[in-house]
Amino acid sequence: MKSAFDDARQLIRASIQQCFGCELVVMLPDGQQKKIQGYIKYQSSEGHAIKRLLTASCLPPLSTMMIKGKRYSLVFSGPEQGKGNKDSQLQREYVLNLSQAGIKHDFSEY
Repeated sequence: MKSAFDDARQLIRASIQQCFGCELVVMLPDGQQKKIQGYIKYQSSEGHAIKRLLTASCLPPLSTMMIKGKRYSLVFSGPEQGKGNKDSQLQREYVLNLSQAGIKHDFSEY
């Protein structure tokens, strides 16, 4: 049975997705496409650009997505960090790794 807290949490999740998210297409490992709500967060750390997908959707391992003509593999990073270093109950975070020739099983063979 759902509580008032669960209902409030769903409303907050929907509000966050509506305000910050957009519809994105993810390619699942079996070749099917899945539309999700989420947004891409860009960061720069020590001169390296990092892209992260923030979404409420749970995606299987080996999922990929295309951004500006480049394919990225999605690696689950964990729940988004909330304030006070607490894990968010609303968002999941996936790191986007650029898929390049010569890379198999998420690591380079060179």
